[in-house]
Amino acid sequence: MSTNFPTLILNFDHVYTNQNQLLSIGKLISFNNIFQVRYLCSYEKLEEFKKLIPFDYKGIKFLGKSDFHYLTYLFIRNIKFPFELVVIDHHLDFMETFEGYISCGSWIRDTVRLPFIEKVVVVTDNENISFKDNLFRKLKIIKSDINILKKYINFPIYISIDKDILDKKYIFTNWEQGMMDLDSFFNILNILSQYKVLGVDVCGEPDFNLVEIKRSEKINIMIHDIFKIYIHEKVTA
Repeated sequence: MSTNFPTLILNFDHVYTNQNQLLSIGKLISFNNIFQVRYLCSYEKLEEFKKLIPFDYKGIKFLGKSDFHYLTYLFIRNIKFPFELVVIDHHLDFMETFEGYISCGSWIRDTVRLPFIEKVVVVTDNENISFKDNLFRKLKIIKSDINILKKYINFPIYISIDKDILDKKYIFTNWEQGMMDLDSFFNILNILSQYKVLGVDVCGEPDFNLVEIKRSEKINIMIHDIFKIYIHEKVTA
């Protein structure tokens, strides 16, 4: 593994244990001593992660199941210059949650308040998602239209990927899924890789099933290979 290219694999519930190829190109960080962080996490407990994870936005982070998608917020809150967040997800993680907590379904609500975020663009295939732009002007929803996506990108981007946007025939995650095919999925990622990519994170691992884990690993490796050169070459901040 190149020391110039940080790839972190965050292991909460052993979802990466059998992804040997992925483990060979990244640093595994285990969280055996942090509890009560699945789905939602108190802001106080959130700070405990800082003791275990180097919270640099650069490189690729594999977060585990979608249950831990809120960790994206911890990485991007350290970016101190204007940027845009592109989220690829079947869900709009913009719900309200309990006071004093952040959750996998609410973290974008925290993100749009970050001082250096210019825009949060959510690419989704979910036709049931609707949103009033005047509620938070920085949040934009795109229904998998890459041409519209290109029009929105004006700053360096951080990319957050939830594989639950994919059809179940490619991977079976532990959340309700979309119907995006792999060709469309990787076409979006390849186009995004042509911009100045600050960092990438990936969630959406399956429940424990060796067949699904191997299918997931193959997708993870393909995502990694798309971005490994671009992040290293283009990030000079």
